[in-house]
Amino acid sequence: MNKNIAMTLKKITLSILFFFSGLVLAFAQEATDSVAAPTKKPLEKKPFESGIFVDYQTVEVPTAKTLEFNLEHRFGTIQHKWTDIWGLWGASNIRLGLNFTPVKNLMIGLGTTKNHMVQDLQVKYTFLHQRKGGAPLTIGYYGNLALDASDRKVFGLDYKFTDRFSWYHEFMFARRFCKMFSMQIGLAYSHFNKTDTSKMSDVASISVLGRLKVSPQSSIMIAFEQPIIMNYDPAFVVRYPNHWMTVQSSSMQTCQNVSIGWEISTSTHTFQIFMEAANGIVPQYTTATNTNNFWNGFILFGFNLTRLWTF
Repeated sequence: MNKNIAMTLKKITLSILFFFSGLVLAFAQEATDSVAAPTKKPLEKKPFESGIFVDYQTVEVPTAKTLEFNLEHRFGTIQHKWTDIWGLWGASNIRLGLNFTPVKNLMIGLGTTKNHMVQDLQVKYTFLHQRKGGAPLTIGYYGNLALDASDRKVFGLDYKFTDRFSWYHEFMFARRFCKMFSMQIGLAYSHFNKTDTSKMSDVASISVLGRLKVSPQSSIMIAFEQPIIMNYDPAFVVRYPNHWMTVQSSSMQTCQNVSIGWEISTSTHTFQIFMEAANGIVPQYTTATNTNNFWNGFILFGFNLTRLWTF
């Protein structure tokens, strides 16, 4: 009898426990359903149509599994006027490039440039995107490693293969302020393993890009870059003891680069035509080898053409 009562009490106790366990789970599920999971703020529309802006990179990266072809062309300066039709028949510089986006927000690419026979490997990653009511900026990183494939005699008697290399790093901060206007500020650093009198070995720079959209497909482009000497060569420091880290002046080698242009974009093509001072195309060469002073009329015309294929 006692055994039967004990079994009955055990069953009643277990039933009560299961009942209350069910209530707890039900209330927990209801509480979970009633609290909406936090959602990300919607993305703002991209600040730029293309990953290239005259001579500069933007935070824009094509969608994943996209192949991009770049044709960049710079004519000669306009100083000779009719002699070479304002530089159109003058000495030109050309770059051909292929970029691929293997995963979201990451681009890798290869390019070849006529001047200095530069072969470059580049990478770009956008790790923060502007959101409506959220992150105020789109932030990205761009870097490249370039090899100067000129004849070895260019590098002097104490030639080493590593003399051919240069590299470039840049952090980019962009914002789309309204439907029509976007802006980007870039902080960059260039280094050449070996230099001659035509360029500095270490140059920092700040660039400002502005894009004003005037129609669904057309925009006005304005860019400005200010180089800053960061030269640790003892000979340079002896010659310019107070200028190893200074804003570039006209008495030094590298000049500011100013660009004004027009952009036409579609879903698969971007065409840019512009006038500017530099003709280096590869970023570190644009920054460290530009001896054309825009304000003194040393201006050249150029264009960029971009084509996208999505797989």
